[in-house]
Amino acid sequence: MNTEGKNRFAELEKKLNAYQFALTVIGIDANDRPPYEGAAIRNEHTAFLHGELFSLENDAEMYEIMKDLLADPDLDEVTRRKVQIRYQQAARIHDVPKEVYVEYQRILHASEQAWLECKKNADWPSYAPYLEKLVEAQKELLSYRQDDRHPYDILLDDNEPGWNMERYDAFFTAVRTRLVPLIRRISSCPQPPDAFLHKAYPIPRQRTFMQDVLAYVGFTPAWGKLGESEHPLTTWIAENDVRITTKYREHDPAAGILSTVHETGHAYYAHDVDPAYDDSVIVSAISAGMHESQSRLCENHLGRSESFWKVIFPRLKETFPEQLGDVSLTEFMKAVNLVRPSLIRTEADELTYPLHIMIRYEIEKELFAGRVQTKDLESLWNAKYKEYLGLDVPDAASGILQDMHWPYAYFGYFPTYALGSAFAAQFYAAMAEEIDPARLLEEERYPEIMAWLKEHIHRFGCLYPSSEIMEKATGKVFDPRFYLDYLEEKYSRLYDLK
Repeated sequence: MNTEGKNRFAELEKKLNAYQFALTVIGIDANDRPPYEGAAIRNEHTAFLHGELFSLENDAEMYEIMKDLLADPDLDEVTRRKVQIRYQQAARIHDVPKEVYVEYQRILHASEQAWLECKKNADWPSYAPYLEKLVEAQKELLSYRQDDRHPYDILLDDNEPGWNMERYDAFFTAVRTRLVPLIRRISSCPQPPDAFLHKAYPIPRQRTFMQDVLAYVGFTPAWGKLGESEHPLTTWIAENDVRITTKYREHDPAAGILSTVHETGHAYYAHDVDPAYDDSVIVSAISAGMHESQSRLCENHLGRSESFWKVIFPRLKETFPEQLGDVSLTEFMKAVNLVRPSLIRTEADELTYPLHIMIRYEIEKELFAGRVQTKDLESLWNAKYKEYLGLDVPDAASGILQDMHWPYAYFGYFPTYALGSAFAAQFYAAMAEEIDPARLLEEERYPEIMAWLKEHIHRFGCLYPSSEIMEKATGKVFDPRFYLDYLEEKYSRLYDLK
């Protein structure tokens, strides 16, 4: 075994992790709305640190050491996987000039700050030039790769290895074929009342109540912290330091609760990776589809279930007696699972949610194929919301500026939300064959559900590709019919469809 090379690689990992730690903490601060007028100097220092990280990742000698290690037949499995991932990451930027990469980081951080302000003011025209620069900078980075695939295929594969437009097109065709007729049938059904969910629920009381939710799901201050941000997110720092944020909505407390439960799914994944892999790329490089499978499983299969609310709803009524005093659990459950097209993706019902993802996927394809200009994105966005969901978009804040993903250069990420939902259905079906999640929820044993996920999914991190973890956990290759069957069964029952 190449012991010297292995030791050199371990030294590199330690340095990379230290820089990434610092940048992660800086990123958390940036999402906490620091003073806007200080953004320029913060962005300059952050870009510099990214440049230093770039130099470490792109070190020519280390690049050769990693190639040698990968050719070593005696290298242990864990180190091989670490080297493989780091080598793939280094290859993405190997030929990029450092000044180009640092400039990309400046453009990126300027975009993030501008989005926070422009969304607040629903000001798309002011933000559009930032996105245009960011897209062009992303395309420039891709141009340096030794990869002749379509640029968007590269981005899709970066987020979920092995997936490209051809696979996603087939997946979304199956989703559209099965779900659109179901949504149309439901749209003609009488809708359950939900006005009680849209009364005023004071946010300070929502914050207090959220502590009950966190205790119920086992998200403790020992390893996790809840904050607030314009867009809910999860940031992994270490095995026992996972930060999540939520967004409270005065007239929709269920949205804040489900958003928080969603983020705890991400948090558990990062927290439950085998401690032997802590502070390594095996934790940080988990695919987007796998991560979203855990957050969507927690949000939908657990958080939207009657068993979950049997515990939580009585406590919610105690916190908001004037809003919910005369509402039954049955009425509340129908309202939480009501199917109604909406403008905001993160507030969308479970059934129409994939349509939001298809809209973003189709726009991204056009954008990276050069068939649409950035300045025209808002009109395209609004047209697709009218076509897919029958909605008129009143302003940019509830339209094209609602998500953080494009301003933060998460191009190719959106499709993993739908794919993760499909992964989640297959994981849940396998789990339900071994344990009884409904009973565990009712008995306030939520962490035992997480323990099953830890044993079959979380502990591996990305030691294995998602396709292999799927087969290990479920005994089957990925099959979207689990997802589509689950949605058809659930909503046909809720709406009493024959």
